[in-house]
Amino acid sequence: MAEQNRCFDRRRALARSDAVLTRMAWSPSGDRLAVPDQAGVVRVVTFPEFVVTAECRIAHNVQLMAEGAPLRPTWSGKPLWTAAWSSDAARLAVAGRDNTVHVFDMSCGDEVLTLVSHIDDVHAIDWSDDDARLISASYDGALKVWDTRDGALVRSIAAHHGRIEDAYWEPGDSYALTGGRDGHIRVWNLDSGESVAQVRAHRGFVIRLIGARSSATVLSSSSDGTVRVWDRRDLRLLHVIEGFTGIPHDLSLSHDERLLAVKDDQRSIRIYRTDTFELVELIDEPAEHHHWYAGARFHPHEPALVTTGDRDRQALLWWYDTRLIDQLSAESSATRYANCRIGLLGNTGVGKTALSNALRGEDFHPTESTHATKVSMLDRSVAEQGDVPVVRETYLWDFAGQPIYRLLQRLDVEDLAAAVLVLDNRNTTDPRAEVREWETLLRAGGTRTPRIVVIARIDRGGLAAPISDLRWEEEICEFAGLIETSAKDGTNIAALRRMILDAVDWAAIPTLTSGVQFQRLRMFVLESEAQGRVLEAVHTLYAAFARHCTRLGIGEPSLEEFRSLLAFLDAEGLVRRLSFGNLVLLDPSLLRSYASMILIAAQRAPAGDGTLREDDVLAPTIPLPSDERVTDPRREQDLLHAAVQEFVGAGVVIREGKDVVLCFPSAVRAPADEDRWADLEPGISLSLTGQRDHVYATLVVALHNSGLFSGRALWASTARFTWPNGHGSWVRVRPDDSGSLWAETRHETAIAGVQRSLFDEMCRAFLGRVAVDGVLVLRTSVVCEACGTAVAEQQVRRRVERGLTWIRCNVCEASVDIAAPWVDRPEPTRTSALETRADHALERDVASVNVELKAKRSLYDVFISYSHEDEESALHLAKKLMERGIRPWVDIWDAYPGKPWLEAVQEQIDSISCAAVLIGESGIGPWQRDEVWYFLQQFFGRRCPVIPVLLEGAVRPRIPSLLENMQWVDFRRTSPDPMDLLVWGITGVRNDGEDHQ
Repeated sequence: MAEQNRCFDRRRALARSDAVLTRMAWSPSGDRLAVPDQAGVVRVVTFPEFVVTAECRIAHNVQLMAEGAPLRPTWSGKPLWTAAWSSDAARLAVAGRDNTVHVFDMSCGDEVLTLVSHIDDVHAIDWSDDDARLISASYDGALKVWDTRDGALVRSIAAHHGRIEDAYWEPGDSYALTGGRDGHIRVWNLDSGESVAQVRAHRGFVIRLIGARSSATVLSSSSDGTVRVWDRRDLRLLHVIEGFTGIPHDLSLSHDERLLAVKDDQRSIRIYRTDTFELVELIDEPAEHHHWYAGARFHPHEPALVTTGDRDRQALLWWYDTRLIDQLSAESSATRYANCRIGLLGNTGVGKTALSNALRGEDFHPTESTHATKVSMLDRSVAEQGDVPVVRETYLWDFAGQPIYRLLQRLDVEDLAAAVLVLDNRNTTDPRAEVREWETLLRAGGTRTPRIVVIARIDRGGLAAPISDLRWEEEICEFAGLIETSAKDGTNIAALRRMILDAVDWAAIPTLTSGVQFQRLRMFVLESEAQGRVLEAVHTLYAAFARHCTRLGIGEPSLEEFRSLLAFLDAEGLVRRLSFGNLVLLDPSLLRSYASMILIAAQRAPAGDGTLREDDVLAPTIPLPSDERVTDPRREQDLLHAAVQEFVGAGVVIREGKDVVLCFPSAVRAPADEDRWADLEPGISLSLTGQRDHVYATLVVALHNSGLFSGRALWASTARFTWPNGHGSWVRVRPDDSGSLWAETRHETAIAGVQRSLFDEMCRAFLGRVAVDGVLVLRTSVVCEACGTAVAEQQVRRRVERGLTWIRCNVCEASVDIAAPWVDRPEPTRTSALETRADHALERDVASVNVELKAKRSLYDVFISYSHEDEESALHLAKKLMERGIRPWVDIWDAYPGKPWLEAVQEQIDSISCAAVLIGESGIGPWQRDEVWYFLQQFFGRRCPVIPVLLEGAVRPRIPSLLENMQWVDFRRTSPDPMDLLVWGITGVRNDGEDHQ
């Protein structure tokens, strides 16, 4: 594709390195470039000559190039990930896998500072404007500030729960931004160590962060396949760039900030205009497969760009003509797209479905109550935004009204552009409470968008209560207006539609820049859904799309590009990729429908205990509404399977027992024994805002997963957890008169003080995770024993926060003891360890349910082909895949004894969408060679991947040329993680979680 690089012209190249290059850094004046690599060496290159003049080898000195070859002292050889120059270029800092920051004096080559404090890889370093301080960010989750005069550690900040991938010091300020594997971007005041702003920026890792001073924006790249642009002032999302074949892992702005370079981990460097984010150049340079640390860097003053090429083992210098930028932008194939969601919320029976139909221009007809969420398109238009045409789509999300559905609706109300709160005045006696419930749901989902209150069904006659006279501004935030409607006779339907569309702030909704293929696939999926297709295997959908492209006379994408396009559609909520069967759900709302059906069945469990046998769910023998089910029994099993996974992953169900039982804490109806509750000794009382079912269910599941308890008993909103000594601690979550939730712990008499404090603190920690805005308020019921006067709750709380254990009664002036359980709180490290244990237990449950459900349904993710001399290694690899939730087909486990080999293989190949060919020390065995040829014939014919895998100790053998050309997974290497790569190849989804244990 070199002939397409009309704007960028390659002028210089360094000699090829044996090691992969990592993040390069220009000196502030641009006369030198630091080029670190994975062998622990950083080369210093002059500009514009592009000649190496120095090498830093970490053991720990700089050898200036003389007339002869440089000296090669012993060095650690551990990878360097990053480099940064001081503002005067007198010092160069480098850091990497040795957990250390090394600072060199470039005038003499001496290492003048060795900054040691991190306990894991250091991935980002940056200097303050005056070079007096330096920050470092590490995989240990810490952001550290150093004094560069003496190397003293000024401050250490626990910035992220998990690895930090990037950080930078904002010029002219005492603020730094960090991005981590938890998907968050955080802003830190380095003087105080406090977080001043944060945003959940990506669904995957935040890999790279840069700032644009001229536009006051922050740009981030992520393993979720997107680059996002944020307003620096409030971290508001402005724009999304998608359409990458690989993972965009490096970003750089030109010296005038008119251009953005994005390098991915496949084979491309994309250049975008920053005013329109149109693609103006695509540089084709193959990357080291799945490598995230090489990159592209614009020169700080000249129209030049340095990139890594030749699989990231060579530094390349490109020049560009700025006069061509505007001309080439007109030729770009970029398409702008944006969509938004409008939530239609209200209790069951208020007429939301009829209102939804009317808003979309459908004739009125009576409707029944619906389950889960129904999604439909309200409007599609093309508008000019900054002189650029943008396709805008508005989707209407009709949320089911029954209270039990709130358990999962919290996830669906995130990122609504507007919310329509529907009331049927003749069905409600307390409209404030009804609206307050939905307002809590919106706040729990982080929604701060306009709310429109609709009084529906006014055709039925006069209002039963003066709803229209209520002061709605006091009840809900972002109140945008009130309107009375009738779906039956059309009253104010057009006016409501205009109110909704006018309430959408399109300037605040990120636009998506993607290639034409994205738009084609989006329309193809919508057409397929309209044709009644529900679930499709990826290879089947790909084949159908390829035929569609042929009919249109356009080129089809590769399978890898097609998977990337599906990932973007998934991110937009237009499809849902399932974690089994290589399936794509074309109507994501169906998953919520089946999840809702399961919840209703649990709530109707005969014993009132909220439990269902998993086999009964999958069969299904539980009652399901017949009018909302898919007709294909196997696809229905797929949906029920996915719904169970959804509950387990959300942490709202307990899955246990040999005859697996699903226990839904929120569906338990049996009442607790109030006399027994009254006899318990008090613990702590907390007030919080949140959805009761969600708060109670996640708290119970988290306590269950902590591993501290030998048993439990559940009632409606009340739970008892049994300690190993047989005695119990209790917790109850219930609404109070103000509309908030009241969480209260109590203990049986024999429970020791340490156990009480630990239980109370765990409840506080877990509740803090799910409370709206993370706010918990300590409630008290302190009474003066001398005169019986209740002490003000706020006064007690503030004295406890100051470490005081008593308060003076303002009536009789007696000293009142307020030594609450908070005085004897357990060590934070122990509570944190228990939280981590609960999180890991949840991760194991998710992987376990994936494999067990697939086993029940005889589903496999990958066919394993291996030589029987490598059986031990093959079985070990198969077990590791199962720990990741992937079920492999292995002949020694799964082939029916006595059945011919070819027949057994044929049965599985027809139903499995991927194969892995394992090659060990013995090479490819004779039987395996027949399998390989058979795979190539069958899998390539069905457009399914065949993954060659080199095991430890293997020698790469001669194999069929078609397989030779496939991307290999090499277990002889440790970086990148070969297991992550193999999982990616099997599922088509890149791992964006923490390392597996």
